[in-house]
Amino acid sequence: MRRTFLIARQEFIKYVTRRGFFISILMFPLWIALIVLVPQWTGGAPQRTFTIVDRAGGYRDAILQELSRENAQRELNALAAYVSANADGDRLQRADPKLVDLLNTPQAEESLRSFRALGGTSAALRALAPFLIPGAGPFRPPVARFVYVGPPARLQRAQDFAAAVRPFLDGDRFYVAILIPADFGTGTGRTAQLFARDQVDKELRAFVTDTLSDALHRNVLRRLAPQLAGSDALTTTADVETRVTSNHGAPSGREDVFSTFVPIGLALILFIVSVMNASVLLQGVVEEKSSRMIEVLLSCATPREITSGKLIGVIAVALVTIVIWTCVLIALMAMAEASTVRLVFAAMRSVATVGTLPLLLLYFSCGLLIYGSIFLAIGSMANSLADAQALLGPAMLILMLPNVMISGIMRDPNGELASIISWVPFYTPFFMMLRIASHPPQLQLWGTTALTIATTIFLIWWTGRVFARHVLTTERPPTLAGLAKRGVQMLTGRSR
Repeated sequence: MRRTFLIARQEFIKYVTRRGFFISILMFPLWIALIVLVPQWTGGAPQRTFTIVDRAGGYRDAILQELSRENAQRELNALAAYVSANADGDRLQRADPKLVDLLNTPQAEESLRSFRALGGTSAALRALAPFLIPGAGPFRPPVARFVYVGPPARLQRAQDFAAAVRPFLDGDRFYVAILIPADFGTGTGRTAQLFARDQVDKELRAFVTDTLSDALHRNVLRRLAPQLAGSDALTTTADVETRVTSNHGAPSGREDVFSTFVPIGLALILFIVSVMNASVLLQGVVEEKSSRMIEVLLSCATPREITSGKLIGVIAVALVTIVIWTCVLIALMAMAEASTVRLVFAAMRSVATVGTLPLLLLYFSCGLLIYGSIFLAIGSMANSLADAQALLGPAMLILMLPNVMISGIMRDPNGELASIISWVPFYTPFFMMLRIASHPPQLQLWGTTALTIATTIFLIWWTGRVFARHVLTTERPPTLAGLAKRGVQMLTGRSR
């Protein structure tokens, strides 16, 4: 045991003192930061300008009214998120409960009407100013998705609209031009036309389509029931409050959105850390074989002690990597928005409960050992990096398969596909980390736990056998079929 830990200590020091270790440590947070910051630098989704030539009458006003409503709704949503992170909720509740109710239900139609009647964002910020916490940053309203530009007179009179609008589109006067013909909505089959220079923005097209459909419905309402034309019959919506029974029936909030991403993040981190550190382990074994350092190690320790020590060292490096990544990511989130850190921790608490945290740690540790054992076995069989690549390529394709199935699993984490694939030994830790927040059946939970432990023990034992058999040989590495056959022989006790 002492020799095992000495080897683990040597492996840990060897990996963490390499220049490549620090580069890989910094690359992941930098990559995450770029994903978060680049959309902010570029302003997120591009702002689209459009113009309308309304020859039927009334439809341009309907589109502009809906555009004003959408901008107010987006500002209300952003203001609600700002207040939740930067205001003293208790004092605000006592002083202005109506404003609190408005901000707690920003999607409700009644809240939007009250917000606009209050005077919009500027009036709401004046009312909120006394209740902001010290150090609260300024409120930044969201940038409007769409901006209306008045149509040129020449375009309004044009007979050939397609030819007349082309110079304006090519000159970037506006991104899209909408033509509503004079007989639009009269049952003649004429449709509104949307002109773009090259590619139409799907969100703008959907916005215009939905607004014109509502306008047509109102026209029908005016003809059939004039007394309802000015009512909110077409804008009334049902408010459904989501409550999660596993969270003691508490209303669903932003932390529930984060809680859906926490299992995905944990599973992806398992895969990234495992492959990153296990590939370094593979390379280290190949280098030791090439430099004949492995012979020195074998003179001091048994193959089982060497493989166990190397795997322990890989786990230690992986844990250090995760700790550093966690600290850096928390710092980046705090710099971007302090409330995000609280939401992430709340989401992690909902996922990593007293009952699930030990299993999460077990799946994570066993996943590291499973992937590390596979890479260590490949490295012990290879005489050079070229030989290792011949086996590593197919192995990586097999190990990467779970990544392409994440969306399907998360769509139905307790469905038939998720239940079946969770019993595949190599993939069990990955998929069970994805599913554990969805409370899989107890039989699957404890059955896959036992399978994971058994697979880990077998692979460590199998890696020791492979290491002892091949680490000093110079023969060509066996094929995958040969490895599978040898594994079956070991299981059945017929290997020599």
